[in-house]
Amino acid sequence: MRRTIKSAVSIWKNRSVLWPLTLLARTTICALKNTPRGLIVEPSQGCTGNCKGCSVPETPMVLKKEKLNSWLNCSPAKPVTIHLSGKHSDPLASSEIQSLAETAIKNCSMLSISTIGLGMKPEHCQLPVDRWIFSIPAATDKTWEQLRGNNRLDEVLENIRMVQNRNAGTMVEVVLTIWKASQNDENAFRQLKQKQNWQHSKIVFGRYDPEGNHFGRLSNIALKHKDCPYMENSGNSAIPALKQTPTGCPLAGYLFLDAAGTLRPCPFTGDESPYLKKAVPESWEISDQWREKKQERSYPACKWCP
Repeated sequence: MRRTIKSAVSIWKNRSVLWPLTLLARTTICALKNTPRGLIVEPSQGCTGNCKGCSVPETPMVLKKEKLNSWLNCSPAKPVTIHLSGKHSDPLASSEIQSLAETAIKNCSMLSISTIGLGMKPEHCQLPVDRWIFSIPAATDKTWEQLRGNNRLDEVLENIRMVQNRNAGTMVEVVLTIWKASQNDENAFRQLKQKQNWQHSKIVFGRYDPEGNHFGRLSNIALKHKDCPYMENSGNSAIPALKQTPTGCPLAGYLFLDAAGTLRPCPFTGDESPYLKKAVPESWEISDQWREKKQERSYPACKWCP
């Protein structure tokens, strides 16, 4: 809740005086119309990380602004927030990122973007977003090299500074995602925060990905860390187990639009769970039924979600 309040206060400083009223109005309309208050959008299946052991499509799908528009225009209510993010991808890999951001900002009250911060171009700094979230997997050269098979920490730090310097007032948050190789990086991250003058930061744990060919594979999970939500599975060593069974769904009020223009319950569900391809009003009505299933944690992907 504190993080949400900080975000809202930071955004309000750059928006109009009446922005809180429009935010409240959109939130109310979404509740009355039974539509999600948030939409997570994947601009592209491509990625800029070039990490060892990760696979990306030879010809990544790229979401077009027309497809995003078609979904937004047929919705009973415009979302409060739109978040440009990826699944096994990065938004900055999209050739359409500028037009997608411009379309999104016109149709929501808060627009954020989450990126690994690699492959940035100066023009990316001008994207009309309210909040930048940089997700880094390690806080030292050594652990970065161990995880990604390359050392691009300095590149990320430079890109964060570039966004901060060119977007005075825009909220910039840096998130350390802890993996097995970086499970002792918390102090190093705090030192980086102080040295780089980051006002907003957070530490989270990497999420297990059962597909096994991306960054969240079992060999990367920090199972030995006392605060990791996963532990070794005594019944099956090939998969981890959650230390605690969560209740509810942190993304209950959100839906995910992937780079192919397909609407899904969340970024972690695949074709084994329901999805919708047609951008029509009926699709939004059907998707409202997913909320209860997500709260009950009854989709296959829910078993891995901490």
